[in-house]
Amino acid sequence: MDLAWDLHRAGRFPEYAWVLAQNQTRGRGRMGRQWVSVSGNLFAALRLPAAAGKLGTLVSMALALPLVQTLKDLGMPCLIKWPNDIMAGVCKVGGILIEDKHQTMIAGIGMNLCAAPENSGTEAFFHIKAGCLQASGVDVEPYRLWDLCLIHILQQFPALVSDPALVVKQVDAHLAWKDQTVVVENTGTNDGPARILGIDPAGRLCIRTAEGISPISSGTIHPRMI
Repeated sequence: MDLAWDLHRAGRFPEYAWVLAQNQTRGRGRMGRQWVSVSGNLFAALRLPAAAGKLGTLVSMALALPLVQTLKDLGMPCLIKWPNDIMAGVCKVGGILIEDKHQTMIAGIGMNLCAAPENSGTEAFFHIKAGCLQASGVDVEPYRLWDLCLIHILQQFPALVSDPALVVKQVDAHLAWKDQTVVVENTGTNDGPARILGIDPAGRLCIRTAEGISPISSGTIHPRMI
């Protein structure tokens, strides 16, 4: 991401330009969390088109859709964990970080191919285990996976950018734990057990709690512990 921003400031990073890293020393994720980077996994930074700005908070989920399609083509059905993670079964295998500076968006994309490092020590009781593609039988090199992802991004993303309602519809169809009860935290007023209903046109997660239906614009989702 830092290299991508340096290239952008030098006028050498147009829309849909990208960089890959074999590893990272200061990988970062959402909310300032560390993204542990192991050689052999995928670490990419992609400049999004200016038009993507009109998606607002939907942008990370819109970008997740072609990535999920890529993994499906490789035989791994995945879901989107609101707002920016990719789940394979009960494990998190990828994440997206959107950075927006002066109306320029660069997306950091991390995906676990051969290793599943734990990126956050903050999830103590409710914990989503990291997973990797190789453990599920998908053996692909980072450069090959990125090539396949780019094909889907270039094919799908422009149409998604032009139709936010399509993003909402497709994300709803690929939303992790939809119609299931989870635990939400860091929402401000709706922490605790909640049923996921879907996302609204603003990209907020719609949940049902004991107090009724509420849209939340930030927070952390954990699977319900039985």
